[in-house]
Amino acid sequence: MLPVLLFLQLSGGCTVRPLYDDGNRSGESPLEVDVIAERDGQLLRGFIQDSLRDLCFVQKKYRLSVKLAYEEKPFAFATDGNAKRLQQSYIAHVVLKDAGGKEVVAHEVRVFTSRNISTAQGEVLLLQYGQQNSTLLRELSARIVESLKMFVETENRER
Repeated sequence: MLPVLLFLQLSGGCTVRPLYDDGNRSGESPLEVDVIAERDGQLLRGFIQDSLRDLCFVQKKYRLSVKLAYEEKPFAFATDGNAKRLQQSYIAHVVLKDAGGKEVVAHEVRVFTSRNISTAQGEVLLLQYGQQNSTLLRELSARIVESLKMFVETENRER
């Protein structure tokens, strides 16, 4: 009697399927985004993945890798030699490869903004801790995804 109960208990969950299961057992998405270094890179990767959910790639598999660089340039110098403004920029070197490892898209995407650093102490403090970078990273991810959409549209037309 005990083996029968154990069998029924173990086999009871075999027919349970997730509600939104599409039947694809591979679990792979058509586009994988590689890990991007640093905290800002992880934020950017999350924004890209969120934006790519609705992008329909054809039957092929792709891998996206992004190298992120950050630059700050002071400008608008006062007579005392101190900068009044700071230009922030993110540069993303984007490479899209197909399943065979062949590079199909490679380009550079940039976003810029400037901040007042002479009068707003709170803004300088937030800037030091990276609290205002998410807006730039969202814009950068939107530009990256837009360039990928253009690639997908041309690929779909060629098919």
